[in-house]
Amino acid sequence: MNRRVVLILPTVVLALSGLLAPLAPLTLPAAAASVDDPVKAQITAVMADPLVTASGTTVSTIVADGVDGHGIYLRNPTVALVPASTTKLFTAAAGLHYLGSGYRWKTETWTWPMRAGGVVPGNLYLKGYGDPTLMERDLAAVAASYKAKGVTRIAGSVMADTSFFDNVRYNPGWSTSYASSYYAAQVSALTLSPDTDYDAGTVVIGYSPGATTGSRARVSVTPASAASYVRLVNNATTSSTGSSSVTVTRSSGSNTITLSGTVPRGAASGKRWVTVNDPGQLAATVLRAQLVKAGIRVDGGVGTLSKTAGTVLYTTRSSMTLGQLLVPFLKLSNNGHAEVITKTLGTRAGRAGNWADGTALIKANTARYGIVTTGMNLVDGSGLSRSDRLTTLQMVQLVHRVQTESWFPTFKAALPVAGADPVRWTGGTLASRMRGTRATNNLRAKNGDLTGVTSLAGYVTGADGRPYVFATISSYSRSSPRPVEDRLGVLLAGWRSPGR
Repeated sequence: MNRRVVLILPTVVLALSGLLAPLAPLTLPAAAASVDDPVKAQITAVMADPLVTASGTTVSTIVADGVDGHGIYLRNPTVALVPASTTKLFTAAAGLHYLGSGYRWKTETWTWPMRAGGVVPGNLYLKGYGDPTLMERDLAAVAASYKAKGVTRIAGSVMADTSFFDNVRYNPGWSTSYASSYYAAQVSALTLSPDTDYDAGTVVIGYSPGATTGSRARVSVTPASAASYVRLVNNATTSSTGSSSVTVTRSSGSNTITLSGTVPRGAASGKRWVTVNDPGQLAATVLRAQLVKAGIRVDGGVGTLSKTAGTVLYTTRSSMTLGQLLVPFLKLSNNGHAEVITKTLGTRAGRAGNWADGTALIKANTARYGIVTTGMNLVDGSGLSRSDRLTTLQMVQLVHRVQTESWFPTFKAALPVAGADPVRWTGGTLASRMRGTRATNNLRAKNGDLTGVTSLAGYVTGADGRPYVFATISSYSRSSPRPVEDRLGVLLAGWRSPGR
């Protein structure tokens, strides 16, 4: 199942890099080279674009045959660059290999055995195992289950048990400027999502115009039970004209969320996602609110504490499978999903899930395919850190070699599709790119985007049916080479080799 397929590169590249020596690469037949010459010439012309050759720009690109993996076009193939979200390809592959596509995350509740009168004589423990799909409605179902079992009172508090992961919730490799942004949510073994995109560790702040010009905007919080956990400072006002200009930020280390800006009268309501501090405490707060709503008295508040000996398992909730989660993870490039997978992988080392153990296993999985990991550096699983480094050689080898895996159809189906509708669940982050071209509904790839970084890696089929694998990473200080990525994808999708 893990058959080694060698990416064959020109001898000069092998001699310069030395990276493929352990793979004993075959030589590229002259006939195959002549077949590749026309498409290589066209790729070379595309890559001569000033966006690629500009001062302050470094572009690494490989195009290879999708069947035997031999290199067709190579530009800086072994230069390690910041990969951005194409890192998620490596995280997904490691998750599918070590955890399996059928893996599910649990959320449990543990309490002391119920006594007469429906009294639980102590704390209720809400134990998380990293489930990014847990929602308020699931905790309402837990409360209903307690009610159905005859529980009338929790004599203690609702405790968040987050011990499956470590307590480092915000990756040290991430800029502190990201801290309130939805794409950099804290990663906890117990977390809550406000929506079915499963943006775990965030709340949604809704806003709409007030009754009169100059009045405060109307605001709301989702999930509704989170209203008591966050503190809203509403400085957003209603204007007579113009467009909405609302910003939402969270103060560092707190759950004080500030709205500012204006909402014009008559404007439609809007939403902003913002992270919370300590997602485990949020989940415990929401469960407590749901218990009270169900008519169950809770004597204490909320806290963080691992379940103790003597407690018994009351409820278990399981997430969707990893294979199913792969769709919102890769289609929408969800950073939180990447980090949950990474920390879950980290638990295989016998410790609480952490980034160091998780990324080490992602790297080990890469090496398992016979890929040389020289230059590879991962401090997270999402690619949000600017300390991450990958080469396009590593990327192309990975996307080529996973084609032999039993889970490959699930992996490929979860990738964004160029120009495809419906936008979110088919096209994903590539829905607006390469529309109306041969690449539409053809090219499947993971893209990456950070300030000064753009990347793309995946699969495309030529007009003659020939499959290609490709990867490109650009580091730039002026204009983005992203249009060249799209031109490359369109070229390959429309290419028909002479005589075919």
